[in-house]
Amino acid sequence: MNRFIAGVAAIGLALSVIVHGASLLGVDVPTSFPLVWGLHVGIFIVFVPAIISARKRFGARPTLADFRMAFPTWVQVFTISLVVYTVLNFYFSLLGISGNPAIKAGQYVLENHGRVVRSLSAAEFTSLRARVTRGFSGHWMLFYFLALAYFAFCRDRVGLDGRALDKVISADSRDKPLG
Repeated sequence: MNRFIAGVAAIGLALSVIVHGASLLGVDVPTSFPLVWGLHVGIFIVFVPAIISARKRFGARPTLADFRMAFPTWVQVFTISLVVYTVLNFYFSLLGISGNPAIKAGQYVLENHGRVVRSLSAAEFTSLRARVTRGFSGHWMLFYFLALAYFAFCRDRVGLDGRALDKVISADSRDKPLG
């Protein structure tokens, strides 16, 4: 099952990277592919099992040492880098946006809580939609990567305090993390 979830997370990560790249180029992905918002739901499909499994593996209050022992250094460095990127990306993608781009009565508008703030040109609408998508896709990349990292790269080792990091490893090798 871990391999399956890792595979789904890898696909979600790849699609998120594609959407993110397109939005960085100013493409309004949701207008052409409305199902892109399914990636938002998909993070829960892979991330919730990762949280449940991690709580079984590490306990309710894992230490930083547990995580450092459980993951390769490159995963730790990449995760920290991706968290920093996600925060900065979210901030800068929404900086200066005072509402949500929408279409009302055939007109491009910027609305805030259902109230029209101002009219938009088609170019402004596309640009703002791309920025909003960029903000979301940055988070999608993070959560898909976290699930992938957990199910594909988490080691079966003992923590620094001697307690087993993988308390519930099945005897079935298909349930073990890759690697």
